[in-house]
Formats: sequence, C-alpha cells, structure tokens
Amino acid sequence: MKYLLFLLIPLLATQCPQKKAPAAADHLPFGQLEMGPCFGYCPVYRLSFHNDGWMVYEGKRFVEKTGLDSVRISAEELAGLREKLAAVDLWQYPDRIPTNLADAPYGTLTAWKNGASKSVAGTIDRPEPLLSLEKMMIDIGTAHGFELKKGVNPNRPPAKDRPELLVKFKPDANAGNVLGQITELDVRLVRRTGPENIWVVSYDPAQIKAKDLIALVKTLEGVEEAQENGKAEERH
Repeated sequence: MKYLLFLLIPLLATQCPQKKAPAAADHLPFGQLEMGPCFGYCPVYRLSFHNDGWMVYEGKRFVEKTGLDSVRISAEELAGLREKLAAVDLWQYPDRIPTNLADAPYGTLTAWKNGASKSVAGTIDRPEPLLSLEKMMIDIGTAHGFELKKGVNPNRPPAKDRPELLVKFKPDANAGNVLGQITELDVRLVRRTGPENIWVVSYDPAQIKAKDLIALVKTLEGVEEAQENGKAEERH
C-alpha cells in the first residue's frame, strides 16, 4: 500500500495546476541613465528601464522628487527604447568620452546584453548618438511626470519663483568662477543649456532689476553676452 502511495503522489502533482512564478529576468534592467552633478544645481538622479516595462527613478540631489519611485512605461516606449539602445550600441564606445568642459554635468549610459553590461560616461559634448539616447530616456521620464531637466536649489525658493537670465560665457571660461565675482547679490548658476557654455542664471528680483543685472554681468571678464531668459530658452 505504501508503495502504491509513493507512485500516486508524483502522478497527482503533475495533474494539479501549477502557478507559474515570474521569471527573475523580467525585472532586470536593460538600459539606464545616471546624471551627475555640475558646478550649479543640475539634477542628480538615476533612471533604470526594466525588461518588464517598469521605469525606476531615484532622485538624489537638486531634484523636485528625492528617493525612489517607479512607473510602467507604454509598450511603444519600451520597444522604441530597446531599438534605440541596439542602434547606438554602447559597446563601440570607450568607457569615458574625453572632454575639455570642466563644469558641465556628466551622464552615464548603461546597457545590459546577454548577461554583460557596458557603461559610457561623458558630458554634453559626447557624440550625437549618445546625446540622442540620453534625450530619449529623459523624454520618457518627463512624459511620466518626473522633472529631469531643471535642477532645484534646496536652500532657495523654487526656480519658478525666481527670474532667470541666459548668460553666454567665453568657451574657456569657468562659469562658476566668473559669476563668483558678484558677491553682493544672490545670483546662482542653475544649469548649462548646451556645448557653447551658455548657462541659465537665477537671481533675486528684490535685490536688482533684470536690466541692471544684465548690465553688471556683461562687465565681467569671461562673459560674452547676457539676456533675460524667455520661453525660447529650451535648448537642452
């Protein structure tokens, strides 16, 4: 009788419906963007894109939302990003792209393939395919409600409450050192907008009017041009 029971147990087990456990590989990342700090208040965060369609956000410094959050992206976004990553092929690049820019944020792109990973770090003068891939990741994150393009000064009112200037510094000028010549006013670098050493600069309107600040900034050694920052500023 015992012998018969031993024979029946495995037979019954094969006939009972089994709940399929989710594959661990489904939640592994296949692509990632990590943005580092700059001289000003560039947002520092990590975006990870996973095989199961989840995007995981980790806000670190100078961001509107700190800590972890996640959201499921659309099938179209997932497929498009996979295709973009394959086309860019991070494996063809060195681990770090050389640059002469000392005060721009570094972005690190990472891809996973066949159990191996490849990371490429560089700033805003990287090859266009890398910048395009970074922009795509940022656009997906932005579309799902994360502010990824503007840094937040934790010690001052939100950027929306502070007016801004666009200041073009000379190509070899360190924007932070140049602006540091103004010691009597609350004038701060916010973010760099492109490879031409153009920065968004915020100021306290209670201390100085825009036209007076523009005139002052233009007198600084290392500044080529300055103007009020309007809606046409979106250069990133």
